[in-house]
Parts: sequence; structure tokens; C-alpha cells
Amino acid sequence: MKKIISFFAIAAMLFTACEKPVDENTSESTEQIKLISENVVKVNSSSAMAFINYEILDIVEGAEVKATANVSWIGNFDYKQQGKIQFTVEKNPDGEPREGNIIITYDKSTLNVKIIQALSETPTNKEIKAPLLQGKYYGNVQGLYNYYLTFSDLGMDASNMFSTPNAYYYIVDLYLEVEPSDMSHIKVPVGVYEFDANNMPIGDTFKEQWSWYQINDESGFPVSQIHYESGKFTVEENKITLEITLTVDHVQETHKIVYDGDYSLLDCTSENYY
Repeated sequence: MKKIISFFAIAAMLFTACEKPVDENTSESTEQIKLISENVVKVNSSSAMAFINYEILDIVEGAEVKATANVSWIGNFDYKQQGKIQFTVEKNPDGEPREGNIIITYDKSTLNVKIIQALSETPTNKEIKAPLLQGKYYGNVQGLYNYYLTFSDLGMDASNMFSTPNAYYYIVDLYLEVEPSDMSHIKVPVGVYEFDANNMPIGDTFKEQWSWYQINDESGFPVSQIHYESGKFTVEENKITLEITLTVDHVQETHKIVYDGDYSLLDCTSENYY
């Protein structure tokens, strides 16, 4: 019996001796590149040049450091200097900060760097939540149906004119191929309508001549009337969006004006208005 026990004991020792010992304090690493600079880079609102510093830990023959961005305003990557990636950030046109990510790859390793750009103090991309949507319906004009709408903060005056003191107005002179479905509650049909800079009698467009952005002074007099250069007018159920470009103080701006809720246009066809 002792011989049998000794035999199994020796066999167990031999089997154990054949196993590779495990060191719990070591592990295989696949890290081939690491950041030297911070993984969050902050830049100001103007166009800028910035850098990311890195170190290659494991040189792989044929492998190259590459960077890509998940946003269009980060780009022009330059790898000329070893250990440094140079890139550019475009000017932030918005009145809010924005973020993007740069993904750096080297062979099987990946690094992520977040870019945070400050807001523009004078944004050229503006989104306005207009509290009021008013306007007039003029009926058939040159074979098309004319809807005249105004987005504003303070609304039209008692005479339904654009003369309220300190008010702003975004005016849309819209010509459609269809008339209102309900004359007791006149609304623009659901659809997407384009800007017409040539003022031709084309249906489903709004015309440059009588569409503009207006700001009034304290007496209700317009201090500026700026015509649109391009745009789109989108009507959904209980939501209307006006997207336009215009030039303010020699700077081109993009304005997005949104109105949520119900509204009704004043019927200005001859027998009802006069």
C-alpha cells in the first residue's frame, strides 16, 4: 500500500513540475503607443493649430501613426515631427461650445483624444425659438396662393403691421400651388419649400423681394431690413422651421428659426379683409 501511495505522489509531483508557473504580478501587454500630452485638448473659438504628443513603446516594422477625426471641423493632420501630431481646428461659428474626437492608431493600438472648442462670442450660426407665428393669406396671386408669415418675439402691432417697438421679425413671402384646406383656420400645408432669389412665379417657393429679417428700434421703426440669400421653409405637424443665410455687418450668418405649436393666418382675401 505504501508503494502505491508513493507512486501516485511521485506522479503528481512530476505532472505539476511540467506545468508553467504563473506569476500573478505579470501580464502580457499589447500597448504599443501612449500619449505624452493630455487626452483632453481645449482650444478657443477661433481657428487654431494644436498638437498631440505621443511615444511609441513597441516599434513595429511598417506600422505608421495615423489620426482621424469624427467631425469635419478637425483636420489637416501632420506627422512630420516624430512624437507629435499637428492638426487644425476651424473657427466655431456657434454660440455654444462643441466637442470632437481624434482617434490615433498605430498597428494594433488605438488612442482617443477629446477636443473641446469654446463657444463663439459672436456666433454666425444662430438658432432662434420664435414665440410667435403670425401672418396673412392673400389668396390667388398670379395663379399661385400667397401665404405671408412672420416669426417674431413681440408680434405685429394693432394694425397687423411690423411696427412693434424693439421687436424682431423673420418674414416669409410664400407662394404655393395649393390653397388652404380650411379657410376658417388657415395654415401652410405640410411640406418643404425653397427660397427663390429670382422672384419668378414658381410654386412652392418663398420670394427674396418681400422676405427679410427686420429689427425695430424703441419707436417701432426698422433699424435693419436684411434680405435672405438662400433658405428653406419646412412645415411639419405643429412645427415650422425657417433656415436662411444672410449677411449681417459684412459677415454671412446662418439662422434657424423654429416655431412649435398652433397658429392661424389672417384671411386677407377681398370679401373678408376689407
